[in-house]
Amino acid sequence: MRNLCVLILTLVLALSVQSCGNGCSFSSKIKLITGRTWKHDSYVDYSVNREFDVIPEIYYFKDDGSFIKVKDGDTICGTWSFGDCDYLKVNTNTFKIAELSRKMMVLRYGDLDFMYRSEH
Repeated sequence: MRNLCVLILTLVLALSVQSCGNGCSFSSKIKLITGRTWKHDSYVDYSVNREFDVIPEIYYFKDDGSFIKVKDGDTICGTWSFGDCDYLKVNTNTFKIAELSRKMMVLRYGDLDFMYRSEH
């Protein structure tokens, strides 16, 4: 019985150490999102394999979980948060983060990839 307990404890510890290595750094993602101004001017629709241009929108994501969107002279406010490490919730829509870097953010919603380019 003691050997079984040691084996179970060893497996649990091994799995927890492995999962820590795959952890998400929310702070670095928050810094990437809030540290720049994002311009959205196109999206890709993979159902027709084509990129479409849209009226440019400028997004200002803030540390407090709010954002400001400026489109065609109109200002719209909203909220954002992480669903988990790989998902970004913007108002009521949840997007998979397909790419996030200092220059580019790609948010996936079904067959659509919304492209955001850093203005910094």
